Amino acid sequence: MIALSGKAGVGAISATQIVGWGSTYFIPAILAEPIGTSLGVSVPVVFSGITIMLVAGAFAGTAIGRHFDRHGPRGVMMTGSVLMATGLALLATASGLPGFVAAWTVMGLGMPMVLIQTPFAAAAQLMPAGARRAIGVMTLFGSLTTALFLPAIAWLDGALGWRGACLFFPVLQIVVCLPLHAVLRVNPVTRDPSGAVAAAPADGIADPQLRRRAFWTMALAFACVGFVTWGLPLMLVDIAKGYGQPVALAIFAGAVVGPAQMVSRALEAAFGQRVHILDVGAASLVTILAALALPLAFGGGAAMLVAMALGYGAGAGANTIVRAVAPLVVFGRSGYATVMGSMGLPLNLVFATAPFVLAAANDAFGPAAPVAICAVASAVSLGAMLALRRIAGLQ
Repeated sequence: MIALSGKAGVGAISATQIVGWGSTYFIPAILAEPIGTSLGVSVPVVFSGITIMLVAGAFAGTAIGRHFDRHGPRGVMMTGSVLMATGLALLATASGLPGFVAAWTVMGLGMPMVLIQTPFAAAAQLMPAGARRAIGVMTLFGSLTTALFLPAIAWLDGALGWRGACLFFPVLQIVVCLPLHAVLRVNPVTRDPSGAVAAAPADGIADPQLRRRAFWTMALAFACVGFVTWGLPLMLVDIAKGYGQPVALAIFAGAVVGPAQMVSRALEAAFGQRVHILDVGAASLVTILAALALPLAFGGGAAMLVAMALGYGAGAGANTIVRAVAPLVVFGRSGYATVMGSMGLPLNLVFATAPFVLAAANDAFGPAAPVAICAVASAVSLGAMLALRRIAGLQ
């Protein structure tokens, strides 16, 4: 039987991440209007599908993290692929709001199994000696998602309609993701004789009080920047259109985020070992904040919007690695999935508000409103990241 481990296993997860994110999270970015028209709901309600998915995933995440630390990624990720395929099929056949809610709820249950904590924890197990680089490589390939799937979803909508597009995606989950998850093989997590997960190694913060402070400070930093990264990519097309830009420019602005993320993640993978991960986090947040300031200060012209998308993409790309690696560095490798799952509950509840809040702000006040909200959230995240550096003993 084929068994993928090490670099091959990380490569397999990278492929499933592109398909997984592209066929779920980015659906409203292109299909919100046709879905809303068909189901008789508003565009903000369609964006709230992401909110439903995140809330369902938030409550499932802790238990999934514990199960992963005990049994590894294979069964968890296979189950997640099936749930994602089921949810997408339910969405494609939904006839009203109840079916829409059910579809995103099922996808939410699968989300922590295949899209949030589990892939990063799996990468850390597949390449324990090079976990940071493995996670960086995985997110590097994930940068291709927007460039591949935003145009693809638009094309599928034109060729098959939104229902046909959503029926195509479960096929990808079953044909691509499920088999790759089925052949993952990792070494079991180290346990003590009682069967419990071993305590965090010495490279993490040992003092319980400092660990609690670090946990909640990290959660604040990740919650605020996650609000931006979960909400803004879905809104870039609508923001550009709100500033009076043509649809082609709006889609282009959304699509350039992926290449910008790819460049920053490539740089982190190549040179990041020389810089502490929390310093990368602070730099990424400064970049995001500066990018968001451009249209607020200089208006929503084409050049400013593309520059905002590029700067946001560069900062968000590096920050994705920070959110995966910082808990590993601060708290240690053993029980990593459990820590990520515990943090996932408060974080996902915050992330869940982003698509609806930003869509509603855009509808009510125009395109500058969601950009300004994201700028404030980025500033708060930067302050928390600087505080986390001090807790971790960095000057």
